[in-house]
Amino acid sequence: MKYAALIFLLMFFVACEDEVAVPVPEIDPDAELAGTGALSDAALEALEGVYEVVDGQSLLGREAVVKRTGRTVSIFTDRDAGYCVLSSGEADSSILFAGYWRKQTGTETGVFRAQIGAERGGRGLLRGQRSAAGGTIILGDFGNATGKGTRPIQLVYRRPLYSGESPFLIVAHRAGGRNSDQLPASENSAELVRLAEGFGANGVEIDVQLSADGVPVIYHDADMNLRLNEKSGLVGSVSDYTIAQLESFVRLKNGERIPTLKRMLATILRQTTLRFVWLDSKASVPVAMLREIQRSYEDSARILGRDLTIVIGLPDQAKVEELLRMPDYRSALVLCETDLESVRRTDAEIWAPRWTLGTQNEAVAEVQAEGRRVITWTLDQAEYIQQFIRDGRFNGILSNYPSLVAYYYYVQ
Repeated sequence: MKYAALIFLLMFFVACEDEVAVPVPEIDPDAELAGTGALSDAALEALEGVYEVVDGQSLLGREAVVKRTGRTVSIFTDRDAGYCVLSSGEADSSILFAGYWRKQTGTETGVFRAQIGAERGGRGLLRGQRSAAGGTIILGDFGNATGKGTRPIQLVYRRPLYSGESPFLIVAHRAGGRNSDQLPASENSAELVRLAEGFGANGVEIDVQLSADGVPVIYHDADMNLRLNEKSGLVGSVSDYTIAQLESFVRLKNGERIPTLKRMLATILRQTTLRFVWLDSKASVPVAMLREIQRSYEDSARILGRDLTIVIGLPDQAKVEELLRMPDYRSALVLCETDLESVRRTDAEIWAPRWTLGTQNEAVAEVQAEGRRVITWTLDQAEYIQQFIRDGRFNGILSNYPSLVAYYYYVQ
């Protein structure tokens, strides 16, 4: 995969109404790693862990999480919501990395290169052997967008990643995050959902609207606007236009087409290893329609042997009542954002209270005792993410900064 063509679609992004120029790191990981072999699943999993940052604290702080993310390797830190997304390869019993780093709270980004030498843990990792503390050392450098690596990196393995009693859901808002954070692709785009795992997510939330001719599409706001798309000449509601008009005339902030729900789910199913999808159903979209699509892609996931859960979001009481009017409503996997009575009436798989209500540990434990899960939303501030992970009992967090959620969860 060419990061120059796919990952680094960093052109111009919007913060409020001002355009922000984001530098494009000049690195092609495929070229950098030419001649190397692909790492096995066992090797990718063995290198995961919490590492001490000996050199490179200005970028990564004092401690960093190294995590396999699909077929890439990511590094997460709590410093400026920073992360690195790296391709990897092996040669001569060493492991090589090349990719980019990013501080998501601003526009800083640059190149990252590193390696684990054969005698610094590489040989053992390639055999799938996890090292003892101090047994794996990552050496390299990072630089700015010009492609030059001038500042040293040294990471030393200290301990394994935290693993709870059940898988924790790190859910990326709007398929990966919002446009205002200058991401590599537009929010709610198929291009962004392919990158979400590199940001730390194992699930995504996507917003579903309905076109004039009844096609579910992915777009957050009810009306088209310059926060989400380029100037097109089309004004008014998304539901005023057919899918042909939307695909012909509308481009998202970075030039992508508005995806249909089916295209987005197919992308998630076949081009990622994400295991959770939250369909945030807007007012125009019939719940019964979402149920039929949910059923179809559940069947496809089973055929492909994919661990993928798709839930229909019920954001308000109107959607709750709409679901309950369906004769087979108990067959649908749903996520309910409203009160606990509605969670039980709909037999929801997941309760999703907003984070401003607090950790609510007693209510969360009560719901979990009924065999349900609880995800809180939309939690973006580092201090609260840390607090909710430390003091709460949630099964997952929805965030625009999945890299921060990943860091605080895995360093426990």
